[in-house]
Amino acid sequence: MLRYLALPALALLLPATPALALAQAGQPDPGFSILAEQPGIPETTPDQSPPDTSAEAYTVVGPHLDRDSYLALRGDRSEAVLRTRWQIVRTALDGTELAREQREIVIGDGYVTETGEAETVIQDFITSRTLTRTPALDGPVMRNEPFVSHVHRQMNTFAFYTRDGTLDQVTGPGGTAFDRFWIEAAMGVRLAEAGLVSTLSEDGVNEVRREPDGSPVFTHADDGLGAGRPAALFRGWLQHTVPVHPDALATLNNEAGIPAAFSFLVFSPSSPEGRRETWTRLSSFEDEAAFPWPEGLAPARADSYQIDDPAIRRLLQAGLDAATRPSAAPTEADFLAAANAAQRRADPSGAYLALYQISHHQGPCRGDSRAPVCSRISQITAAGIGNPGFEALMAAISAMQTDRPAAITTLREHLHRQGLEGAAANLLAAQALAAVRSNQPDAFADMNLPALFAASAIDDPYAPMAFWHGGRFVASQGDVETAWLLFDIARSLPAAASLPPSREAMAMSAQLQSLAPCFFVPDEDHEEDHEEDPEEDPADTPGQN
Repeated sequence: MLRYLALPALALLLPATPALALAQAGQPDPGFSILAEQPGIPETTPDQSPPDTSAEAYTVVGPHLDRDSYLALRGDRSEAVLRTRWQIVRTALDGTELAREQREIVIGDGYVTETGEAETVIQDFITSRTLTRTPALDGPVMRNEPFVSHVHRQMNTFAFYTRDGTLDQVTGPGGTAFDRFWIEAAMGVRLAEAGLVSTLSEDGVNEVRREPDGSPVFTHADDGLGAGRPAALFRGWLQHTVPVHPDALATLNNEAGIPAAFSFLVFSPSSPEGRRETWTRLSSFEDEAAFPWPEGLAPARADSYQIDDPAIRRLLQAGLDAATRPSAAPTEADFLAAANAAQRRADPSGAYLALYQISHHQGPCRGDSRAPVCSRISQITAAGIGNPGFEALMAAISAMQTDRPAAITTLREHLHRQGLEGAAANLLAAQALAAVRSNQPDAFADMNLPALFAASAIDDPYAPMAFWHGGRFVASQGDVETAWLLFDIARSLPAAASLPPSREAMAMSAQLQSLAPCFFVPDEDHEEDHEEDPEEDPADTPGQN
């Protein structure tokens, strides 16, 4: 049974402020309020034992993984596959043929892919990720993106064109108007059950209509091929691939197998008069094949993802590099050493910033903390009293919530710093500037906000909060795909396990999955091994460090 939440839950994905401006610009709303700060998650502190990073061990499936590491987290899987070849015919509603092609779809153990394409796409339902083999300057690479980023995009687009689900008639690009049902089909999400009518014809064809006497919007004939798990995977792949309403796809019965043939209607800006697409299975046979990530194919670097801003590419690349080498993460001794070096050059501000940076790894110090770093912060604070520069810095940090422009004015005097000091100064300035620009887009116009996030990550690429806050920023700009890559990085770094980014990302993933469950296929045989299973994380309230 499909699990859909009603409009109030969908509204959690919608922002409160930027919608009007984006609507005036004709762009889909980025959908950012799901990332809004929420109280209630206990903060972690440097008192907690740091993770063991003595060996390169990966526990989070993310874009940093190479082939072997990805397959190891994917688990022990069968190489049995079912190869199916299809003929696809597109016709106008009067029967005029518009196009014809053939495609081979391969269903493996937990994944579905298509052969013969220059840019091979693998929908991996074990890890809930889309892998895309794509060309690069030094040869092909594998992009690795979570399903939830695609679902987030689909939800935002749906909400934009339906005005948060309030419109029954939708006006698309070019002024084309069509019923909301068709954008629900194109996006794979809907507000409520569509009330479709399903009947079985004399020929054994399941016909799905919106009205009892209407034309079928979806038909399928079943012959039992791949009944069970393969059929469930194929249906999940269809949700990612074809514009069929999720309620119509729900009429496919996994126990009846993969359809021998199916067809569906499409009304869209590119087909305002409507068209019908018919898929007919030409052949099928069982085979064996390795998971379709070839040996030697490297994971994609940041420049292989669709990221326009060079600073955001630098931010992502810093994270990709760090996540592949967790053993190089700084230890408590490194923070103390950096602070001591600053103290020796009579720079209490630098010493404080170096120690402050640990909060971007492990959370802030509490007043009763006995951690050496926290004790050292107290000592430096006491020693810095009377130093005008130090007192100005302390005032700026204290004003991060009450007077952000004043905080930025002071913090920008420290942006020249490098290492842990520079990482802290740049991330603090980035957070403050992002908050100011949410209401005053032209504030501090001479400052490059994405470059602040990048500079912080380059100075200290192991701080999860740099990628978490950077992800929140790019999501606010409408780039949810890059945001989720950065969230992946934040969760993949050694110190992230108990920080808010890890728990909040899990909560967001679970919410998106509940809003659009047809994009996901549960791994019933290996659920206990599935690291990304939202049910394993009890957190249901997002938090913010």
